[in-house]
Amino acid sequence: MKATGPRERTQRTPEGVVKGEALIDFSVGASANHLIPACNGFRDIYVVEVNDLNINEFEKWRQNKQDAVNFSYGAKVHHTLEGGREAWHVKEDKTRQAIKGVIKWDISNDDQVPFDLPQVDCILSLFLLDVISKDKDAFQNNLKKLTSRLKPGGHLILFTALNMTFYKVDGEKFFILTLDEQFVKQSVINAGLVIEKVNVLPSKKNCDLIDFDAILHIRACMKTV
Repeated sequence: MKATGPRERTQRTPEGVVKGEALIDFSVGASANHLIPACNGFRDIYVVEVNDLNINEFEKWRQNKQDAVNFSYGAKVHHTLEGGREAWHVKEDKTRQAIKGVIKWDISNDDQVPFDLPQVDCILSLFLLDVISKDKDAFQNNLKKLTSRLKPGGHLILFTALNMTFYKVDGEKFFILTLDEQFVKQSVINAGLVIEKVNVLPSKKNCDLIDFDAILHIRACMKTV
């Protein structure tokens, strides 16, 4: 693969796989399942959490403590998808080693970027912006804060739920910002990125614990000028 210029460090294969030196994960919940494949494309991973509870749980997994949440399911699934080339527990260990920091940053309340959070080649965000943003203006502002950590030419990989109004945990209903496809796409553009790919995955099941019409996936590139 031909190397990119110094201001465009992120690499992308013809199939659309994004690779680079460093990635920020900004996703809902203290989970490592989605980071198992990410460590194949990125040497350094920085996990950003908005509260201390998630940080504590993630650190227990990172340190492989006995009372840590079991994330082996994700490693086993990826092991199968790759044809068993590498044992699942080896994949977990590689992911632990790739994570260089678990950093607290509640971007909805704090404009100051943590000193130990570098600019990166890619930001992966799964549903957390939907949860922490109180309204659409806040969503746009939070997205801009988050993508300020992207290098020019770096990529945003964003997942949001469309037309979702609530989710339940132990019978208690929680708020989530209701979003539509056009608004999210325009927010990404307003943040200074160029959208490269959009996927909409319709909901297939009805469930009284959560309501949404579809999952929106966007891959976008930060402008270099």
